Amino acid sequence: MSQYESQINSRYDDPETYSGKNPPDWEARRKTVYRRDDWTCQNCGRQSGPHAGDDGERLHAHHIQAYANGGSNHLSNLETLCEPCHQNSHEHNIFQDGWVGDGPTVYRIGAVRASLRGILAALFMSIWIALFGRLILYEGGTSFGSLVNEAGLIGIPTLLVLVILLPKPRVVTSLLGLGTTGITAVAWQEFGASPELLAMALMVWPPVLIGL
Repeated sequence: MSQYESQINSRYDDPETYSGKNPPDWEARRKTVYRRDDWTCQNCGRQSGPHAGDDGERLHAHHIQAYANGGSNHLSNLETLCEPCHQNSHEHNIFQDGWVGDGPTVYRIGAVRASLRGILAALFMSIWIALFGRLILYEGGTSFGSLVNEAGLIGIPTLLVLVILLPKPRVVTSLLGLGTTGITAVAWQEFGASPELLAMALMVWPPVLIGL
């Protein structure tokens, strides 16, 4: 195992375990990839690094499968590309809008994006969803009960939603978005542009917007 390989933490294979564009051990990962690929661009074959000295092209470690498509930072998903080939592999300018960026922040609670803002957002979403569920029960004929009963009817669903939401915020927000869009479409068909539609939108869209 090389000097750089020993500095790689497998935990950061998963891009959900840190913030920022690259994992905290990115320097070790990219140098390991360059060494493995013999400082050779895997697209055009141009060699750099020790083969070319100061005259060589700058090398980049490229994600074969992008994050957006489920890709990870595992070495098997990284390849060496020279700078021109790396730019050509993307449809956008890879050097604009914070290509370097700030240093990453490690999340300490597994894969949960555990910033205080994220936890508060998840809590607000969970409470809002539980309240909406309670309203549905009321419309279905479940009348309001004692304070203790109401605390259970709202508090228990809130905790359940929170437990599901924290580990998978993107998945839950996406599902909420689809459901909310469906509810809005049904309300549009039923009421058209009306106060009823506005009231429904105010009830179902806030958790989605908070999640986003």
